[in-house]
Amino acid sequence: MRTHPGLCVGWDECHRWAPNVYPLDDDGRVAVHLMEVPSERADDAWWGASAYPEHAITVIGPPEDYWFERLRHRHEQVSRRTIDDEEQP
Repeated sequence: MRTHPGLCVGWDECHRWAPNVYPLDDDGRVAVHLMEVPSERADDAWWGASAYPEHAITVIGPPEDYWFERLRHRHEQVSRRTIDDEEQP
């Protein structure tokens, strides 16, 4: 993950979606510029980066199609669990 400090205006959207990935400095801006994200936090890193309106964060890794597919798969799993829960007496 790479941040572009000159584009950051301090909306804190990245931190709101992924506080465990995007620490903020005293001015409310992303406190890291280049960071390797552990695989268990990859979804959080993508969510935080994609929520950022100024596109001040670049996730270095799979293309967005990969992340959208993961999101679709997760949504299907949640939907299936909800349907299964409703069908049980």
